[in-house]
Amino acid sequence: MTVITADQLEEIELDAGERAALLEHALHSVRWDWFGRTIEVRCNRPAEIEALRRRYGAFLTADPPDLVCCAVASDERGPIFFTEPGGAFAHPLTLRNSGPVAFLADAVTTHAFFSIHPALCSFHAAALRIGDVAAAISAVSTGGKSTTAFACARRGMGLYSDERCVIRDGCVLPFPRAVNLRAGGIELLASELVPDDGGIGDVLRARRGQDWEAAMLSDVLGDRPLPAPAKLETIFFITGRDERPRIDPLSLEPALQLLLGAAFAGPLPGMDRLAAAAHLVRQARCFGLTLGTPDDTALLVAATTAGVTPVYAVETA
Repeated sequence: MTVITADQLEEIELDAGERAALLEHALHSVRWDWFGRTIEVRCNRPAEIEALRRRYGAFLTADPPDLVCCAVASDERGPIFFTEPGGAFAHPLTLRNSGPVAFLADAVTTHAFFSIHPALCSFHAAALRIGDVAAAISAVSTGGKSTTAFACARRGMGLYSDERCVIRDGCVLPFPRAVNLRAGGIELLASELVPDDGGIGDVLRARRGQDWEAAMLSDVLGDRPLPAPAKLETIFFITGRDERPRIDPLSLEPALQLLLGAAFAGPLPGMDRLAAAAHLVRQARCFGLTLGTPDDTALLVAATTAGVTPVYAVETA
């Protein structure tokens, strides 16, 4: 199986005429609102647009766009992506189904948006409110980020997002896009009996044995409200797995490298963006996180953020 990742995109040059010609083929579109700015994604295939419509169902709008992303795919060559304003990218593989193209269009759009919004920065991470502060959990794709985030939510922590930690003035903001839960992660969560979890375990056990795509946060968590913005106190970078979870404090340089590798995006170019990322890791405590079971890991995340020692106790189902 070929794994598709955003770092496989290759930057290319497209002049105004080439962009206009591609836009003529992109007849299907969807618009959504992020933090007061409207994004429109256009594509030549409707399945990709429908996938994005499901993912960002909580943000849909009809307002005129501030940013346009175009994705054009064919059966003969790899897809081409570009944003207005912004750069252009190609993928070396021919992608015939909608999933990878929608995923890449989403990645290009997200990076372009956070590169032009003057007040926001963000990186690839789940984000949680724990008490009066916020924590982020970052990992590579399939690294356990979403499973850990929902394990934390079962323990009463507020979930801002399972995908993107969005920050303004040092505080994390809600970003409730739909989530994709893989069957393996659902099984790990469903096998643990966590007391007083608000019915989340029952919802997940009913989904055993299958992936759950484009689930709204409310589908999993019920009617609990989104958490209010809070200061980002702790950043965890998932680095591996073991029988018991473990944290290892990170100094500035490795934490900065991991943050930049987590698709850190902000409105400042070049060295200024590097300085913004360095400022973020100086303001937060940063740890490497070795995963244990989901619930043990959630307890360690909560305890570390609060500065106390975790107590592990959970049954299995």
